Amino acid sequence: MKTRGKTLAWRALFQCRIYFIFSAVTFHCLYLNASFCQEIGAYRTVASGNFGNLGIWEVYNGLVWVPATAKPNLGNDIYINQNHKVTLTANEEAKSLFINSETGAGEKLNLNGRNINLYGSLQAFSGAAPGIPSGTWNSQNWIGNSIASTITFKGSTRIITPKNAWSGFTTQSRYTVIFDPGAGNTLTIEEPFKAVKFILRSGILRQKLDISVVPNFCSSISFNTETSFYPSGPFGDFIIESGGIFISECSDNVIARSISGSVSANLFDLQSGAELILEGSSPKIEAATFQLNGKVTFRKNSGTQDFLSKSYASSAVPLTFHDLEIQGSQNVTLPNTLSLNGDMTQVGSGAFVLINTELNLIGSTDQHIIGFAMNVNKLTVNKPAGTAFFAQNLAIRHTLKMDAGGLNLQGNNLTLNTLGSGGLVYSAGHWINIGQFTYQNTPSSMTSINATFPFYDQYQGGIRKVQMLGTSAGGHLNIQFTEYKGADFNPSFNDLDGTPILYRLFSYFNFSGLNASSNPLELRISAEKLIVDEPEDLRLVCTGYAAPGTHIESSDRVNLWAIRSLTFDDLTGKNFTVGSFRTLSILPVTWLSISANIKNNIKQVSWSVAEEKDNEKFEIYSSNNPLNDWIKIGEIHSQGDSDTPALYSFTDENLSKSSSTYYLIRLINFSGQEFWSKVVRLENDTSTSKDQVTISPNPHFSGKISVSLPESFNLENSQISVYSIQGLLISDFKYHEILLSEKLEVLNPGIYLIKFSNQENTIQSRWIKH
Repeated sequence: MKTRGKTLAWRALFQCRIYFIFSAVTFHCLYLNASFCQEIGAYRTVASGNFGNLGIWEVYNGLVWVPATAKPNLGNDIYINQNHKVTLTANEEAKSLFINSETGAGEKLNLNGRNINLYGSLQAFSGAAPGIPSGTWNSQNWIGNSIASTITFKGSTRIITPKNAWSGFTTQSRYTVIFDPGAGNTLTIEEPFKAVKFILRSGILRQKLDISVVPNFCSSISFNTETSFYPSGPFGDFIIESGGIFISECSDNVIARSISGSVSANLFDLQSGAELILEGSSPKIEAATFQLNGKVTFRKNSGTQDFLSKSYASSAVPLTFHDLEIQGSQNVTLPNTLSLNGDMTQVGSGAFVLINTELNLIGSTDQHIIGFAMNVNKLTVNKPAGTAFFAQNLAIRHTLKMDAGGLNLQGNNLTLNTLGSGGLVYSAGHWINIGQFTYQNTPSSMTSINATFPFYDQYQGGIRKVQMLGTSAGGHLNIQFTEYKGADFNPSFNDLDGTPILYRLFSYFNFSGLNASSNPLELRISAEKLIVDEPEDLRLVCTGYAAPGTHIESSDRVNLWAIRSLTFDDLTGKNFTVGSFRTLSILPVTWLSISANIKNNIKQVSWSVAEEKDNEKFEIYSSNNPLNDWIKIGEIHSQGDSDTPALYSFTDENLSKSSSTYYLIRLINFSGQEFWSKVVRLENDTSTSKDQVTISPNPHFSGKISVSLPESFNLENSQISVYSIQGLLISDFKYHEILLSEKLEVLNPGIYLIKFSNQENTIQSRWIKH
């Protein structure tokens, strides 16, 4: 219970609710020792009864009280005298509500499951109405009678529980309080407030701290303590709905069930779109359960400020947050463990201190770290979907654990293990747009767990995982991933074993910073999302020259590794990337198909692209030797922008009798960028091609699917096999056109290889499902 001295008489002038119209009223306001001064039109009770019963009210006309001729409304103050009880039989409204709070006053207002809107304040008084401002003395059920009974504060910015005119001493407050003043309006409480439930529906609720007394006094929000009426232990919900903002100036006892009994509330629910602003030095919310789906903001501009905590045994410590923000000038030290599924922002001069914090980035939506360079003790990324974006550098003192999801550094640097006692623990996930990756104090034993570095390829798609397996001599490993669009389709160099390299990505990796070592190293780079005919086609190469060391053939159809055996010293000064030793077995995904056939001595090249945007033309190249001597034989202008597949064909009038002719298409857009197709071979002594099967629509968006096969292909007892682009068998069944459509329609979006086989022949076609 809190007690205060009486207000000085001269202050009554400022509490007067009437401008000085009548001299008698002026005298009344100035000299009746701090009594309330009622407004013209104020109501007071003369008996108990229903709110709408005119017989229980009288109205102040400026000089005297007269019988009421209409019930009170939103423009009228109402006073409920001692020994009177007003009962609601319908929803009502008033300006301010004044209730006699003297000991033994008994039940004064029975809300009776209804609601009353208040557009002014809620105050207590002693004596005959209008009385003297007072705290609530009695502990009876003086407002009730259930959680369904509500007082709703509407209207404009104002104080709703003034200092010295209310308190939370009424242990049997059986009603719900709703704060709903509308966006931009602020309701202020200067005294403790107790109810069964509180809901902040709109606008701002400010909880004041009285610094005129020592110790400072908080206008706490607390809840009914009747254990015979409600359960014992934690009880009471405080809900902040979307658009609501709760500002607390307090440290201790922001919210609790019982301040004197140290019992926590049941639930603090900060809903999505809501905000909690903490201005106290050591803010403590005593609740057994937290749902923090909105934003928690720290805003203190003097002294110090601690993170949100608790002190009651029955209270929980909130460790999972959605959005966190600092608006003040004081640093805030985060706890040892914290989970975040939203944004973390610094807009003030204060900083989040995370040097002892294990931060978990969770959830399935994008997150943004804004306004500061994060220096965190440990970081775990476990996002089933979505990406965490960092506006500045990220440094991890100990361990980075990648379980799922993405980190986008937006061109900033990622530094790991600055303390030297941690490292990387990789299971899944990826990194996007890293300026430079630095692995300080690199472990001597480098494994697939602590030395897999998942760089996302922004131009080709997929993850270019770099894996380093071996025993290093330590140091600080730097990895620079330089990204360029497209690929070199005519590298013109051989691997060290003499194998011609016919393809390499323009993007590449550079390694530096490790201590000198001749220890063996197995270096791997993955070709995920590139179209690879066979994993053994892949080679790890350098930019325009062979990589040092020895090629290791891969059979991994999931990771699609390009693998090299070399030494740690071999890394210095080299740029490593993915290549292929077969004729362009890696197909850029913008190309849908390319084929060549000959009929009646006419050679024709046909191709299609899945869609077109700002393309200028296609150039057709021919060669009898795919390693050399490519000659441009013609060009065709683009058909224009389209979201559907575009089909093209070109007739080669060269009557060369060479056993094989190779064709290659170059696409050039209006920006001057070029994109090459794969190479196809035409056997001059054949009249058919493996690409004569046609599946339509291709790509497939919706609808039935049909297939066109060569007349020479015998469909009787033929078998259909559906493979993923990595070569995994998805489905296998006997051919029937309806069954084929049904099987393909239910596939997930992707690129597939459809193979048709009988006893005499096998033909296949690539097919795209959107």
